Amino acid sequence: MKHKTLLTMTFLLAALSANAQDSLQTSVTYDLSAEMAVGTGDFTAYHLTSNRHHVLATRPNTGYVRGAVEAEHPLSRKLMLTGGMDMIASVHADHKAYLQQLYANLRFDKFFFEVGSREHNAVLRNNLLSVGAFAKGTNAKPIPQVRIGTTDFWTVPFTKGWLQIHFEGGYGKFLDSQYRKDIYNDYRDANYKYSTGIWYHQKHLYFRTNPEKRFYVTAGIEHVAQFGGNKYGIENGKYVEKEKSVGLKDFFDIILPRGDKNYFENGAMEDWVFGNHLGSMTVQLSWNINKSHMVQAYLEAPFEDGSGMRKGNGWDGLWGVEYTNKAAGRQWVRGAVIEYFQSTNQGGPIHYDRGDYPEPIRSQITDQVVGKDEYYNHSYYVSYSHYGMTPGNPLITSPIYNKDGFNAFRDNRVKAWHVAVNGDITDHISYLVKGTYREGLGTYIQPIYPKRHSFDALLQGTYTKGPWQVSAAYAFDKGNIYGDCSTFNFKIGYHGKIL
Repeated sequence: MKHKTLLTMTFLLAALSANAQDSLQTSVTYDLSAEMAVGTGDFTAYHLTSNRHHVLATRPNTGYVRGAVEAEHPLSRKLMLTGGMDMIASVHADHKAYLQQLYANLRFDKFFFEVGSREHNAVLRNNLLSVGAFAKGTNAKPIPQVRIGTTDFWTVPFTKGWLQIHFEGGYGKFLDSQYRKDIYNDYRDANYKYSTGIWYHQKHLYFRTNPEKRFYVTAGIEHVAQFGGNKYGIENGKYVEKEKSVGLKDFFDIILPRGDKNYFENGAMEDWVFGNHLGSMTVQLSWNINKSHMVQAYLEAPFEDGSGMRKGNGWDGLWGVEYTNKAAGRQWVRGAVIEYFQSTNQGGPIHYDRGDYPEPIRSQITDQVVGKDEYYNHSYYVSYSHYGMTPGNPLITSPIYNKDGFNAFRDNRVKAWHVAVNGDITDHISYLVKGTYREGLGTYIQPIYPKRHSFDALLQGTYTKGPWQVSAAYAFDKGNIYGDCSTFNFKIGYHGKIL
């Protein structure tokens, strides 16, 4: 969606708010903030940049100022029109000044329709404590989309409260075409292809039993796909350009993995499936110990193709336990998470599928070994990344950290252990502690031996008083994934109201 269209929608919304006869029903708020990170090492420490929508740059000694405005105008008791704009100006970063968010949202009860770029939290994972979701995470800059879905879990009629669903779907487009081209041109020794003009599709569907009961279950699936776009690079010693044009039918075909219509056209072969598909299947068991305390255990199982959906990738997944304290007032422990993440199996090291070959070769192949899923990498789209950062789980180190400029994921076979705790020290001071140890084995195509490792930690304190919020943090990385990085972080923010 073009920025001019989104800007027009936002201005129209602001005009509606300004002209509303009852200003008490119309809300216009703003947020101003500034943040800086100073320290030593090749990067800003991992826990200060991960799962924050790529707001703080990965480069060391960086900072930004940020201003955002949001307006809400009720059209009726259940119909709400919302719009917002969010701008960031950074120093010592890949992007000096840019629009982080620009959106318009129409909400009816628990259903919405939205156009634009907006930061969204994960539906099931704890956005403050967890390592993040595999497919629809919070690690990269927002991708502009047209979206429709529910704002929260919606109780299905005639089930007497026993069944709730949460769904969303949308289409968008990656904005990083020029970034991908520049990385390719600036680091030609490391790269041999890049892609531009990539379209995006995402959706999820979760089912939940009654959360008011002592025990309840949540299960579902989320799915994302890259499709369309152009590919440039070197093949068999020659520079080639390939294009996948996008028509109306393609927006339906991408909903489920289907045969590639361009398999024999323009040499744009990308295996036998149209688009790059990945996602995760989740099951979560919740125990309401009482009204204030809850424990949840969950498994998020990733997939990059059919073998992952059949759970042919062994123990790969995010395994976790979360404790939540919902009691009012000061709580020494507000929440805690223990997680184990593994992505080393990927269906095994060999992929030999008869479906990858045209006739008459296909009918002559009788053996089949399906594996080597290559999480986040792809032959046509190169990588599942946006401006160098994965929109998924940041434990799989993003291409932006490749010092030689390689534009794909070099280390997607990972084992990691993660612990995080947050709580309140006083009525105005809260804390956050995180610690993560990971091991990286590279990829099946290019293994890393001996395996790499890193221990990443964060200690943060936040003071909140009225509209003001001030935080100070120290984070460090030790090991040979990011190197030895040590970063002090300071942030100040103000939330104000115009109407």
